[in-house]
Amino acid sequence: MRKFLLLFFTTLSITVFCQDFSNKGKDFWVGYGNHIRMFNAGTAETMQIYITSDVNTSGNISIVSVGFNQNFTVTANQITVINIPRTAALLDEGLYNHGIHITALKPVVAYGFIYVNAISGATVFLPTNTLGKEYYTVNYTQVSNEPNSYSYFFVEAVEPGTTVVEIRPSQNTKGGWAANNTQTINLTQGQIYQVLSTNDLTGSTVKSIAGAGTGCKKIAVFCGSGKISIGCANTGSSDNLYQQMYPSSTWGKKYVLIPSNNRPNTINPPVINTNYFRIFRPDASTIVNLNGVPVPAASFINNYYQFSSNQTNLVDADKPILVSQYFSTAGCSGNVNPHDPEMIYLNPVEQTVTDVTVNSMQPLSNTAITQHFINVVLRNAGTGVSSFKIDGVTPNAVVNVLPQDNNYSYLRIYTNGNSTIPLTSGAHRLTCDSGFNAIAYGFGSAESYGYSAGTNLKDLYQQIGVSSEFGIEQTPSVCSGSPFRFRVSLPYCADSIKWDLSNLPGPPSNPPTQLYTSCTPGPGGPDSTTSINGKTIYWYSLPTPYTFGVVGTYPVTITTYTTTASTCGSEQDIDFDLQISDPPLPGFTEVIPGCYLEPVQFIETTPQTPKPTYKWYWDFGDGVTSTSKNPSHTYTAPGTYTVRFSDITTPGCLSDTIQHTITIPDVPSGTIAGTNTVCLNDPAPHTINFSGTAGAPPYEFTYSINGTPQTPVISNAAGSYILPVFTNVAGVFTYNLMSVKNVGSTLCAKN
Repeated sequence: MRKFLLLFFTTLSITVFCQDFSNKGKDFWVGYGNHIRMFNAGTAETMQIYITSDVNTSGNISIVSVGFNQNFTVTANQITVINIPRTAALLDEGLYNHGIHITALKPVVAYGFIYVNAISGATVFLPTNTLGKEYYTVNYTQVSNEPNSYSYFFVEAVEPGTTVVEIRPSQNTKGGWAANNTQTINLTQGQIYQVLSTNDLTGSTVKSIAGAGTGCKKIAVFCGSGKISIGCANTGSSDNLYQQMYPSSTWGKKYVLIPSNNRPNTINPPVINTNYFRIFRPDASTIVNLNGVPVPAASFINNYYQFSSNQTNLVDADKPILVSQYFSTAGCSGNVNPHDPEMIYLNPVEQTVTDVTVNSMQPLSNTAITQHFINVVLRNAGTGVSSFKIDGVTPNAVVNVLPQDNNYSYLRIYTNGNSTIPLTSGAHRLTCDSGFNAIAYGFGSAESYGYSAGTNLKDLYQQIGVSSEFGIEQTPSVCSGSPFRFRVSLPYCADSIKWDLSNLPGPPSNPPTQLYTSCTPGPGGPDSTTSINGKTIYWYSLPTPYTFGVVGTYPVTITTYTTTASTCGSEQDIDFDLQISDPPLPGFTEVIPGCYLEPVQFIETTPQTPKPTYKWYWDFGDGVTSTSKNPSHTYTAPGTYTVRFSDITTPGCLSDTIQHTITIPDVPSGTIAGTNTVCLNDPAPHTINFSGTAGAPPYEFTYSINGTPQTPVISNAAGSYILPVFTNVAGVFTYNLMSVKNVGSTLCAKN
């Protein structure tokens, strides 16, 4: 039955990139960042980790250095809270062994929250497989209402073995490092090095470099402030900042900026706040536009440009950039309480999500958060707006078209506001057929939190992929029983590539190491080359197609070797998981109209799990076909037809073909039966029967008696109706059928 489908679809080859990773994962390495209470007396701060998922799962959090080991369970779309011991805090500048390791059996989303009284900060955590090897830190001007408040960043080793890290702080550090001098630090998995400064550390660089006999390894980098004031001429109240950095290889070129809201004195609707924004571009030749107007190169100081606004803004550039958003101190920049500082790294429109569960921070004994908000940016094309839901319901929120680019819209969802489901504290699931960007944030009296609601982290330069005939997945996903090829793109020319397929369901043998003698596409070289942001990207593939028949998720490792000095050492391991899914079980239903003049509505009922369908084929049995998901079709004549249907899921899984036999009725017709002679006032029942003889019942009959039209009557489900006969007036009464039609139809009618 598969041949039926293959004959219809045009043969094509689609490469699926396997490093389009989201913030949902099964392995995380994080740290307990700096806080003012680590230096100044007062109630000690607390760190909590929030874990959520769209499925039930379990996992573990461990901190080997302090003997902490705690198992956890997660109920789908709920929040699990884990308290982290303060013995894991990074108390000063320097080296610590306090890496916090989060693992889960199924993918989860994890957040961190560090708080005490009204001094708090929150971040979304990035899974280990999304991390990179080069980072630029983005902080903020360091002023505070307390001494010993520091701008900070820290770097953490996440892979086994020794990770060699180059750190170049942009300012003099508390520990005595001079600004703009590069230091080299060796870290083992779970070790952290923290850097502190009384000045703004924005523009510091953190890079993983090659070690002895090994290539560079992935690292995690976090930025923030122990306590900071934003937007005031004087310091005002201050707050903690805590955010995980995005690797520079995942930055984008286009960002939509939506200012925050708050509700002072519980005003409804909220007011729009003035926010601060920083555009960071490490390459001085990058052309950056703000609302279509180029930002002068001289306006960038230490590689960033800062501005404030309470309006929407659009930032685009010809090379990747990072944009950060800041909330001000309460009472500063025209923003009244509830309000306080926060820092969020924004996601470009190139890095979106379609399904994520966020945490509107739950009330805690030491926090004053009372208001919660979510800002969402959607694409206007297709179902980009109409399919967006929160907790399964379309929010009753105002959808605003972005003034700077009508390809995008945005909406704001808030506490007790214009959402169908008031944005209470706790877990909320955001879904959309198309990709979206969002930030989640909240305020209390001199209190705040904020973070990116979710992101895909696609490495622009180094991508592992699979090439299959019909697959379009943005994750490493293929179909059981369908052939595909492995592909990889590298920002350098490889000498050789080793593919480790030993964990895949047998019996594929591991391919030999592929050797390359040329950087020119063709024999002995890569398959092809492309250019991204002026960098040459080399594409390589395994020559043999693979087919697997066992459903599951399986790890794959490739090791690349090169002698090119500009790369990260001579050897590099790249890991990813390959997901294998079964073909779908196709299904559909149909709604038959009253006659052939009206369309039949066909509705796909194929289960959309574990993977959704994206291509459909319908043969209506009369020589007409369709590729719509839920088509309607009008037949040209009544009769019996055999309808065939099949579909394809996003990994490229082709279903079998199923068929339904349907009967399409003719245009309705009817008859009147019965001739009766009765006596006046005869109490016995006498009737005349109206019956439909074609079309689909029930029918609406119009008729007359001796030429006088009567009120139309509706038949029963079988298509007949019995009329009473006059018995109280003498005479001859002639019943004439004037018309008959299918109830509710204007086309299915006959006079």
